[in-house]
Amino acid sequence: MELTAVSQFVAGFFRLLGSEASDDALVAHGEAVDDVVYGFLTRGCRSAQRTMLKLGYQGWRKRSAALAWSGTDDADGGRYSALPSDFLRTCGSKRMSALREADGDGWGQEVDAGEGEQAKGNGYYVLGGTLWLCRRASPPATLFLAYHYTHPLWSAALTTVDFPVDARSLIIAEAANVAKEENWEVIGPEGAQKIERNLMRAKEEARDVARATKSPRTLKKTLRMGSRY
Repeated sequence: MELTAVSQFVAGFFRLLGSEASDDALVAHGEAVDDVVYGFLTRGCRSAQRTMLKLGYQGWRKRSAALAWSGTDDADGGRYSALPSDFLRTCGSKRMSALREADGDGWGQEVDAGEGEQAKGNGYYVLGGTLWLCRRASPPATLFLAYHYTHPLWSAALTTVDFPVDARSLIIAEAANVAKEENWEVIGPEGAQKIERNLMRAKEEARDVARATKSPRTLKKTLRMGSRY
């Protein structure tokens, strides 16, 4: 059975925990049962997204609206722009800029966030939920940010599960792994171990789904911007 409906994820969550909607632990502090489960599924889904991206999955891609810059080099140490509300991480690296011109060409180079305040020139970094340009950067009039977006909140109203079908068990596995750290007496040590083993298996299955080609992953050489020192 393929996981397609939110109710199927909820049922899978309870099944993995050996629990049910009437479990007193879900409402011990006045919570609504569904809200607690949807909270776990939201956390599990976003953890699953990060796992998939680490494995090389190239989904959940979006381009922002044209970026608007605030601040100055002298007063703020660079110009900055708020990240999109659904931002998860950039679609870029030190080899491929996440800042794009209208035609898709990359602009600038990513620098380490910890060194960004000291960097100068056409570079950028993400720090504290904000996109920064390095000091003395000269960006074109219009720039966009290519990024991976975060999955919408889980609720009864969620109609589209935005996750590869063959890796969706990872969402339930991650959600249950979060839930087992709370006061679920029904789980016990053996139950916790089963959940951890299930998560390991789900990650292995997701590994094959994440890669869309047969080409093996390779380590890329550091990009050099020039040959003179």
